[in-house]
Amino acid sequence: MKHYLIFLILPLLLSQGCSKDDWTLSSPDNFITLEVRLDDEGSLHYSLSNRGNEVIESSPLGIRFEETEFVNNLSLISSGKKHGQEDTYELLIGKRKVNDALWNELELNLKNEEGKKMQVNFRLFDEGLAFNYVFEEPEGKSYTLVEELTGFRIPQGSYAWMHPYDDGTGYTPAYEAFFENKIPVGTAAISWAFPMLFHTGTDWLLITEADHQDGDVGLSVNGTPIDRLYTLKLPPEEEAYGLYPSQPTLELPFKTPWKVIITGSDLGVIVESNLVYHVSTPNILSDISWIKPGRSSWSWWSERMSPRDYNRLKEFVDFSAEMGWEYSLVDARWTEMEGGTAKELTEYANSIGVDIILWYNSGGPHDSVMAEPRDLMHISEIRRKEFQKISEWGVKGVKIDFFKSDKPCILSQYHGILLDAADFNIMVNVHGSTIPRGWERTYPNLMTMEAVRGAETYIFGRTYSERAPVHNTILPFTRNVIGPMDYTPVTFSDARFPKTTTHAHELALAVLFESGHQHFADSDHSYRAQPSFVIDYLKQVPVTWDDTRFVDGFPGEWVVVARRKGGAWYMSGIQGLDEKKDIKLRLDFLPEGTYEVKLISDGDDPDSFDFERLSVNAGEDISVEMLPRGGFAAVIDRK
Repeated sequence: MKHYLIFLILPLLLSQGCSKDDWTLSSPDNFITLEVRLDDEGSLHYSLSNRGNEVIESSPLGIRFEETEFVNNLSLISSGKKHGQEDTYELLIGKRKVNDALWNELELNLKNEEGKKMQVNFRLFDEGLAFNYVFEEPEGKSYTLVEELTGFRIPQGSYAWMHPYDDGTGYTPAYEAFFENKIPVGTAAISWAFPMLFHTGTDWLLITEADHQDGDVGLSVNGTPIDRLYTLKLPPEEEAYGLYPSQPTLELPFKTPWKVIITGSDLGVIVESNLVYHVSTPNILSDISWIKPGRSSWSWWSERMSPRDYNRLKEFVDFSAEMGWEYSLVDARWTEMEGGTAKELTEYANSIGVDIILWYNSGGPHDSVMAEPRDLMHISEIRRKEFQKISEWGVKGVKIDFFKSDKPCILSQYHGILLDAADFNIMVNVHGSTIPRGWERTYPNLMTMEAVRGAETYIFGRTYSERAPVHNTILPFTRNVIGPMDYTPVTFSDARFPKTTTHAHELALAVLFESGHQHFADSDHSYRAQPSFVIDYLKQVPVTWDDTRFVDGFPGEWVVVARRKGGAWYMSGIQGLDEKKDIKLRLDFLPEGTYEVKLISDGDDPDSFDFERLSVNAGEDISVEMLPRGGFAAVIDRK
């Protein structure tokens, strides 16, 4: 992987046409405008507009530490702008392989009454804004965060799609609450979680955080916004059983994570954006040739006792080989396996071209879940010995579960795991976890993260069957925007609580939900029982993409996304409504030419499929009928 960073640095000038305490910056395409103001009390504020429509009204900036604060009585040292900055980089997973970032930048250097300095960096892209705080002096000292005063004031009359931050329990927080569907801005909760999606009536915006370094903290959002102003809060002290402080103590120099605001006039800007990665630390691993995204069988969803049964696991390995899938995931309690060992299973799988992923408990004292293996992932020396052992067996990946907090100590654990795993050529999937924060760019061995109410909820969530169809239509506009999502999709059979989606809806999730390791949750028996064209589709469906396009939809109702691999486009759509939906889809994302469309759609009933081949030209429409809570999956190849 190569990274290119080209700077076209213009002279550092104060914003023309403004006083020395007001600054304006435009995006490279001049559609988005940032305004920053230092008021008479020395407090900093910003606002953001898209094509003249305000998407963030005047909102505060500032930060308070135990040692000092940068809130009021700030004064300007200097300001400067840099235009035409570029960065081209590649990702192993995600919405597109090659990414081109272009931005203009505003840098403000300020001091407080004590003479201590703070820099605020604003990067304005054609798809939104990112900003952070930088502290460089006094070097060698440390600051302990008390409060970040950054706010987001959303325009009156806006609607939101966001989910409450989890209360701390034996399994949470884990970002697994349902997204609320089109609620009025200002709706109260105990706390809200990132990402947050808003529609102002004219524009869309999604707000999240990115690029948390070792020692940073993950913030949530105060649940009762005053006058539509959403502000930030530290993790509750009672998280992780009250262990570890919520306040990070950071040694200077340091920078805070980026606040990211993706915005545009249509939902395509949100769904297609990689702004989280644009501002994240580039790859720090020297060799990534061993990292292989792929598809995996998974026995636990359909048979919870199977990780203890060598012979049953062997059948799932055989099924992966039959399907051409790269992996088979062995879940909790594999240390209690009967009939064979995990080492023997790995040797067998490797002999037929399948690699093994093993589950681990993240605990440690912060986790009360006793599922084994545990107490192997929270201390680096112990963790490295375990990684060395399973690497020698031939294991290629780990799934690590139950992190349950965004306190600094827990976020540091992710960094340690990813670095240690890379030393032994181990890929990582985290569950019971925080949200994606751009780390997939920094550590390309991070293949996927849970942080979603996924298909496993059919096992323990009494209301999931009812809510899943609408929930699924919200995720491509929210959670999956910010990074890979281990939803564990494509469940045709029923778990404890039966699904209400159609089989075609479930099949569509294989492409609609992006994940570097896609764990197909259903059993080998269920998949083999499907029509041959469905089996063929699951054999060939990729998990890495050269490009992604939003085709149509609206969160909470329906969504269609197309992803390209080589010359083929995989287009999938679902709907969450209780009545049939007929849609016409314009294929204007295709280069000029004639194409064959292999379309798998809803059959006569929810558990059947229809299959047809169509010949179309680029720019033409195709018609698809979806049953209530239905869907479709299509493969489009040039003739």
